[in-house]
Amino acid sequence: MFKSLLSLFVVLVIVTSCGKKKENSSTTSETATVTPTLELLWETDSLLTTCESVLYDKNTQTIYVANINDGPWVKDNNGFISTINTKGEITQLKWVEGLSAPKGMGLYDGKLYVNDIDDIVEIDIDKGIISNRYTIEDNPQLNDLTVDSDGIVYSSGSNSNKIHKLENGVITVAATNPEGKRLNGLLWQEEGIYYADFAKAVFGLVSHKDQTFKAYIEDLNDADGIIRLDNGDFIVSGWKGALFYVDAKTWTKTKLLDTTEQSIHAADIDYIAATQTLLVPTFFHNRVMAYKLKF
Repeated sequence: MFKSLLSLFVVLVIVTSCGKKKENSSTTSETATVTPTLELLWETDSLLTTCESVLYDKNTQTIYVANINDGPWVKDNNGFISTINTKGEITQLKWVEGLSAPKGMGLYDGKLYVNDIDDIVEIDIDKGIISNRYTIEDNPQLNDLTVDSDGIVYSSGSNSNKIHKLENGVITVAATNPEGKRLNGLLWQEEGIYYADFAKAVFGLVSHKDQTFKAYIEDLNDADGIIRLDNGDFIVSGWKGALFYVDAKTWTKTKLLDTTEQSIHAADIDYIAATQTLLVPTFFHNRVMAYKLKF
């Protein structure tokens, strides 16, 4: 009799414990699927001419804006870099001139690096002047740019479908994607370089170990800029006007905003983590628009 009661007690304990584990697992899953919304905070004046890229400098709380100011691949020497503040006010419309079609930008040790068709341009921030140019042959059509923790600069070639690397003043090729169509957005992280292919409309990762390209998300209509949030997830812009939230746990996407019908593009975006502010350059709309990310 005692053995029978003991067996029954053990079975009840196991069943109860399993029930609790299943309930907790369900709660965790629901918490992990929260998707943010966007609230428009401000937009700049329309003096920013064909603005393609934005970059926030947390040291000076300055937002740099790359203005193509005409044809995106034409060497016309009329492109420029603007500065704006975190309220959306243009502080210097033509802070640095002498570029043709500036696009992706990156910061390291007092220098602003800018892609300019076939040049990686180095700007001395304190002096506000171009301090160096590094030319890449064979018409790479440089697009986005990212800098690693050691100051190595990586530039995407939309025509070459290569990631070009600038290290200690020397240009080499970091990775080649033979299946790429129009390599665009780049974001260096410890595990690799995340990339966006404009024409294939995909987002994925280039491995640091073997330099292979692996696509995670498709159908991103002209995939362009990439930012990463504190929770590890991403936002990827689609140049035609869409912004996508990418869940890095499940590699699924959710469309946050689509201004395609209004002809308001979404090019090379950036993010101010301290205020959860997403910065969106609108290309032909000639403005930078700022959105509050709300969870």
